[in-house]
Amino acid sequence: MTATLGRHALGRGPALALALLLGAGACGGGTVADPFRPPGETQIRIEVTNLNYNDATLHARRGGERHRLGIVTGKSNATYVMSWPLSLPLQVEIDLLAGSSCVTRPLQVDPGDIVQLQIDVELRNDPDCTPIRSR
Repeated sequence: MTATLGRHALGRGPALALALLLGAGACGGGTVADPFRPPGETQIRIEVTNLNYNDATLHARRGGERHRLGIVTGKSNATYVMSWPLSLPLQVEIDLLAGSSCVTRPLQVDPGDIVQLQIDVELRNDPDCTPIRSR
């Protein structure tokens, strides 16, 4: 069972919304360990909605590291899972095919969190995504 315990949004408009959903324990207050997950390994899930017509390549930034998540085609959704052993800030780089690139502001993410990212149609006008200079 998953419940929305907290929500953090980037910006005041519908542009780029990076929200945090925290997992809740099962009824009865206890949690059940996943027998298929190695002890000590924790993960986060990143759910992406691409409202833009262009494909977007995504990279996650955490603690000085950069990890490729994948490509979300235009006007579609994708979900990514990555190892996340500690409570650290997360930023997501968004690189639109034949378009602009930017990086979201940092969001504190804990192991087990679900992060929702929405890529708006007009990424370059989004105040919550800092443009990245040409590579």
